[in-house]
Amino acid sequence: MMQYSFTRLLFFFFVYCFFGWCIESTYVSLHSKKLTNRGFMRGPVIPIYGCGAMTLLFASAPLLKWPVAVFFAGMVAASILEYITGAVMEAVFKVRYWDYSTEKFNLNGYICLWTSVCWGLLSLAMNYLIQKPVEALSNLFTERELQLITQPIAALFIIDLTLSFKAAFDVRSVIVYAEKAKEEIRLLQKRMDVVLAYAGEDMEAKKAEITAGIENLRRNITDRFEDFTKDFYKRGAILGNPTLMSKKFKETVESVKQYVTEKKTDRKD
Repeated sequence: MMQYSFTRLLFFFFVYCFFGWCIESTYVSLHSKKLTNRGFMRGPVIPIYGCGAMTLLFASAPLLKWPVAVFFAGMVAASILEYITGAVMEAVFKVRYWDYSTEKFNLNGYICLWTSVCWGLLSLAMNYLIQKPVEALSNLFTERELQLITQPIAALFIIDLTLSFKAAFDVRSVIVYAEKAKEEIRLLQKRMDVVLAYAGEDMEAKKAEITAGIENLRRNITDRFEDFTKDFYKRGAILGNPTLMSKKFKETVESVKQYVTEKKTDRKD
């Protein structure tokens, strides 16, 4: 792989990002019975597939004479990449974009035996079947022509990635805010119970104050959820990742997903 220029490697990366998007979007669309632009980004690319493909190719490049070694090298290298990516994304964004907790032989839900085996099989397919046609495609262009192809794609990729990261941070902010707001609502409701239990002359005033506080918090949560339905990237961050989940903020994440999905359906109707 080191024989290729950076531009040609970048071309390979974008091709595999696109292939991954085609596979994921087709699978999710068929499974959900509706068209879904799957992935972290809004463009027709899924970076984890591009990174995974390049990892498979580099990890197995010295072992091409031994298919069994290619299988295990790809399986291990890609599984490490998937685990690190999943763990980092959850730590940063407070949600999981995939979760294998229900699968047998999983490791913290980030990877599992089945997907690791699939990475190994993909490593064989990549090295002995897929990469050669991709290389042949790249060879149709001169180095200069490849630069003219990859540079604008790279610029769009960076813009898309930047906006997608911003949307993901916005999702995190709303989830954290909603969780804190719901805790405040629970405390206010307990305070309401105390006020009702110890009725006094100012009971109605206190009751009205607490009720107003609760309604204000609920309205703020709804307003922030509503914001996701109006912004293309924020909406896509939810709708493009139907497996989005969080162990810590499970209820809130499901509420956001349900709200955005229902609003999209209402607007179509």
